[in-house]
Amino acid sequence: MIDQTSQRDPATERRSLFPLSLSLSRCSRSRTRRPHIPALLAVLVVAFVPALGVAAQTSPPIAPADPSAQTAGETSRYFAETGHNLAEPFLSHWSAASGEATLGPPQSEERYAQGAGGVLQTFSALTLLYDPSQQAPLDVQGQPLDPQARETAAPRTALRPVAGCAADATPDCRFFAETGHTLSGNLAAFWSTSGDQPIFGLPVSEPFPDETPGADPSVSVQIFANAILEDHGAAGVRLRPLGLDSAKASGLLIDPAFQPAPPTGGTTFLVGPNDGLRLRSGPSTDAPMVTLLAENAEFIAATPADGSWLPGYADGFAGWVNADFLHEAPALPPLALADWNPEVWQGAALGDTNVRAEPTTKARVVQQLTFGDPVTVTAWVKGEEVFQGADIWAQIGEGRYLYGRNIGRNAPVVPLPPPADAPAFGKWIDVDLTQQLMTAYDGQTPIRTVEITTGVPGWDTPPGHYQILSRVANETMTSGAIGAEHFYKLEDVLFTQYFTDRGHAIHFAWWRTPQTIGRPGSHGCINLLLDDARFFWDWAEIGTPLDIHP
Repeated sequence: MIDQTSQRDPATERRSLFPLSLSLSRCSRSRTRRPHIPALLAVLVVAFVPALGVAAQTSPPIAPADPSAQTAGETSRYFAETGHNLAEPFLSHWSAASGEATLGPPQSEERYAQGAGGVLQTFSALTLLYDPSQQAPLDVQGQPLDPQARETAAPRTALRPVAGCAADATPDCRFFAETGHTLSGNLAAFWSTSGDQPIFGLPVSEPFPDETPGADPSVSVQIFANAILEDHGAAGVRLRPLGLDSAKASGLLIDPAFQPAPPTGGTTFLVGPNDGLRLRSGPSTDAPMVTLLAENAEFIAATPADGSWLPGYADGFAGWVNADFLHEAPALPPLALADWNPEVWQGAALGDTNVRAEPTTKARVVQQLTFGDPVTVTAWVKGEEVFQGADIWAQIGEGRYLYGRNIGRNAPVVPLPPPADAPAFGKWIDVDLTQQLMTAYDGQTPIRTVEITTGVPGWDTPPGHYQILSRVANETMTSGAIGAEHFYKLEDVLFTQYFTDRGHAIHFAWWRTPQTIGRPGSHGCINLLLDDARFFWDWAEIGTPLDIHP
């Protein structure tokens, strides 16, 4: 039996799943460059981070594991079970600490919290903090636990400092004068090999029996500055899952950084079955269903695959799908040059989709289109947000509206006559917002014309005369940046060329496809496919003029 639903999804507007109005705030200068930690931290991170003192001890200190040796050739990983990416500088330190077995998978994207002293990423067990003012391997440390949480987790007798290792202590006992506590046995071995002082911090209690209601009293617990370790005897030492628990208690799970994100540099496919495809929480038909992906939904797949199952993301959800039911979209029938009207946007339906009396799925259906049916758009309007960040609708006549993601451009990709006030000499770029076309000109001679995606209503790409102000070969755009669109963070935004000081830019948008480029969908930036973005990067330069017009 194929992994799809037997009941058709009634929302026939849901045809082209990935949000094409991608943006968060503004493609503005709230952005960062690789390495993808915000540049302003170099100034801000003079903030508090507990100094790592040298402990008095009975045995030589064990040097922290070298993270650089842990992930050779690996720069980023995607965790479909939580919907989050893990990249440097956190990845190598996570791997050196035994990765998922110790810290668990990431529960957030990287984020910046004022006063934290650096960049944070939360894992199941704890939160890591990157401080660029520190030298590796001390640049990534565990975030200190709240003092009250430490005090309530242990009895007062365990928190009381001691004078040193007891007379009957094991030979591996170590005493830390800074905190007045000792460390020995299984807890000491785990602490030394799975994170040491940078990740777990120094002990701030003596070991004590687990007195949590329902817990096994044979389990020995010890509180550290950044974590709580539990010795389960033959079952090994574990971290208490304080990272996720703390995020829940603090109300952070509604923060955009904790919402599922697409895999960085993923590959986009379309859902094949016309009655939908189940997105599952694991690579098996036995795994619970996360959501139902509609026909022609855009699934952004990460690598590697697990047999026939692909991990990835679609419209705010992460999980696995059966790769047998993903496909590349068929090409729309092209519009003949003789039938093209350059004054309006023309395209065709990407699949079965409803024409509504108002721009909302609650309005009555006045017509149903099938794949390839022609469409002429008289206006792009803001309507119901059927999917997160995607509220653009196409008006195709009086009282006739289509959800914007259900149609694609099939008009000719040819240069149009340049505006009367266009430059007569030298390189310049013409941007036609109506046709969603961009042309490279040398004087009055067109060099290359490509399809683009520009801003949606409310996030319009501003018409006017501009020039390339700055260029970043590999950009990371974070929350608050126009180019980040509705995502918390977008990495690998290649060939980025800014043309306003508010952050509007020309750039490669790896989340677009040949089927979804060519209609409005950004928060003001000009999105390009890879080959086109590379061409304009090689061809243009700082100072190259842009003429943007309807």
